[in-house]
Amino acid sequence: MKKTCISKGWFLHAPHYHAPVDLPNDFAVTAPRDEHAPGRGDNGYFVGGVGRYHKSLTVEETASHRILDIDGAYMCATVYCNDHAMITHPHGYTPFLVDLTAVLREGKNDIHVVTRDVQPSTRWYAGAGLYRDVYLWEGGDIRIEPWDKFVYTPTTDSVSATYDVSADRDARVTLAVTVWDGERAVTTEERSVSVTAAGKTTVAFTLSLPDATLWDTENPHLYVLRATIKEGERVLDTDETTFGVRVFTVDSQNGLRLNGRSMKLRGGCIHHDHGLLGAADYPAACRRKLTLLKNAGFNAVRIAHNPPSLNLLEICDELGIIVMDEAFDCWRKEKGGELNYHVWFDDWWERDIAAMVLRDRNHPCVLSYSIGNEIPESDGLSNGDEWSAKLAAAVRSYDPTRPVTSAVFPNMDQSVWGKRTEGYLAPLDICGYNYLYFRYAEDHKTYPDRVIWGSETQVLNFYKSWKATMENDHVLGDFTWTAYDNLGEAGMGKYLWERDGRVEGIGIAAYPWRACYQGDFDLCGYRRPQSYFREAVWLGSTEPRIFTTHPEHYGEGFTGTGWHWHDVQDSWSFDDRYIGKPVKCEVYTDAEEIVWLLNGREVGRSLPTEAIATLDIPYEKGELTVKAYKGGVLCGTSSLRTVGAPARIIVQAETSALIADSRDLCYFAVTIADEAGNRVPDLKTPLTATVEGGRLLGIFSGDPANDDQYGSNACHAYEGRAVAIVMTDTPGQVSLTVSGPELAAGIGTVTAV
Repeated sequence: MKKTCISKGWFLHAPHYHAPVDLPNDFAVTAPRDEHAPGRGDNGYFVGGVGRYHKSLTVEETASHRILDIDGAYMCATVYCNDHAMITHPHGYTPFLVDLTAVLREGKNDIHVVTRDVQPSTRWYAGAGLYRDVYLWEGGDIRIEPWDKFVYTPTTDSVSATYDVSADRDARVTLAVTVWDGERAVTTEERSVSVTAAGKTTVAFTLSLPDATLWDTENPHLYVLRATIKEGERVLDTDETTFGVRVFTVDSQNGLRLNGRSMKLRGGCIHHDHGLLGAADYPAACRRKLTLLKNAGFNAVRIAHNPPSLNLLEICDELGIIVMDEAFDCWRKEKGGELNYHVWFDDWWERDIAAMVLRDRNHPCVLSYSIGNEIPESDGLSNGDEWSAKLAAAVRSYDPTRPVTSAVFPNMDQSVWGKRTEGYLAPLDICGYNYLYFRYAEDHKTYPDRVIWGSETQVLNFYKSWKATMENDHVLGDFTWTAYDNLGEAGMGKYLWERDGRVEGIGIAAYPWRACYQGDFDLCGYRRPQSYFREAVWLGSTEPRIFTTHPEHYGEGFTGTGWHWHDVQDSWSFDDRYIGKPVKCEVYTDAEEIVWLLNGREVGRSLPTEAIATLDIPYEKGELTVKAYKGGVLCGTSSLRTVGAPARIIVQAETSALIADSRDLCYFAVTIADEAGNRVPDLKTPLTATVEGGRLLGIFSGDPANDDQYGSNACHAYEGRAVAIVMTDTPGQVSLTVSGPELAAGIGTVTAV
């Protein structure tokens, strides 16, 4: 069937919204926040509501079969076509298909989609509306419908393809499939098939691919499988599937192997939002996030805690990022709000499992399906063991080639945890351990065939959890919570100094907190210190990065939620009153010794402990330098310099070109600098942005706890930085100007094509 994106040209009625829109759209993220919002800090103090989307859709009589494909809508979406109520789909993240054939008419048609972001229904920021793309599939009376194909590689020199051919009449047709490598046809096979009216006929192929270029995380090579249905010489339907030739195996003796090569997953958990854009899943935003993660050493992501967008899967295929694909955050027992998915689980779990697996099973990036995260029923009560087996079997019925997993957590006394979760974990191929790295070795003795991965780990314990991962062959990898800061779960990564009081357990922070502040990257995509620590542990031989704690806190007690990191910055710029006062300095490195120099003279040496070398150094202005040594040989250097007073704003486009389609995005990095161009850290200067030749989606910072209005042309910098996002529909130069009080304005440009 022919697939067309119909995300352009909708009209939205929603709270604070009455205007034409293009999809993806999240109407909640630009609405005023409310400290009394029903979703409270779990949802970032954002207010949802009901969104009513309308689109006029013109169709011709040439296609006899049409299917609406909604990749994700939050939530309880009801679809109407020409006033016919078609479906109400509760799940806020699974894709769904709506057959419009019987109600569409030639000419203009009215499509009406109502979404309901009714809180409390989530433990993180959900977004609201048609926040992913919408497509229309069109085909004739004999066709391959969306999701009715399964393409995978059972070996590294073959590809298996199964198609379910739908027909509205009896006929004898030919189904031919060809593997393409770019513009080169690699191999072709065809079958003569009898199809019958009102039914589906299954046709299977196994094609030999000798000397295939394999898909892996370093070289994610992709092929295309093109299928054609002919009746005589007349083409009835075509289909294309992008795939990669790769074979994953997992077992407790060899761990994870990709194409026969042993590997460990350097993973991170991510939610679905994109900072200022909220849940709106622009392909450019998705690509930027994943590219940043890949460049920082990640080779895998866990989609927490619901199925991702099609955009994300396609980009992970292209970049070579392995995906743990997750279905649910709760089953039948309430978790995360009285209006959460548990209300619909009994009636919808089978359909939502099917939607996830059938859409995603052709993507080479998908390694495993998770049937749930920290499910309350995993404690052995409420028939959790039986439900685990039932959901795992449902996944395998649609895709028997990939392992099934679920993440369990330390929700009970550890002396009984193993026995209480035994039945729940038994049906799984991979057992996800959240914050349980200390059990890896001992549980292997009790359950020698159990395969494990650290489905969530804390950065404060990362050195230990990664060490345990590397020392145990049955442990496949580690997924940090989290890889990228997300909206909602407000303040779950907060820390406090003694003067501020203490964190009492784990809790949501008060307004104006909006973000979790747990990520290796902040909301804007700037790397936080913990990211460099993780990279040093993972990869080694990285630049020894210096970070400092502000001298005002020297000797002061420090605490946090357990998901926090040290309160440090890459700064050697402090007020004159701190001259001569001690500054706690730390370096993240896999080196054996660090030599510290201040303005060219050695001030100390330190030996790293668990990848961190520390030294207290009396402050004086100038340059702080470290030299890292392994085996007595210099292996890296790094410096921090005292910067001058803030003087100007630097604006730099992250990409050299912007597609003028009102869909592509250009991110502009905004930096407050001194006269020499050095970033001035720890500034929260107000900034204002204007655009010529394009449209400003907004300017924002990585600050997890301010009341800046998303979608506006103003924000406050955070740590001397911000980011602006621009789109356009007009080719030519797009210019972004950012100004601030007592600062020379900065101008950045990008060429729209």
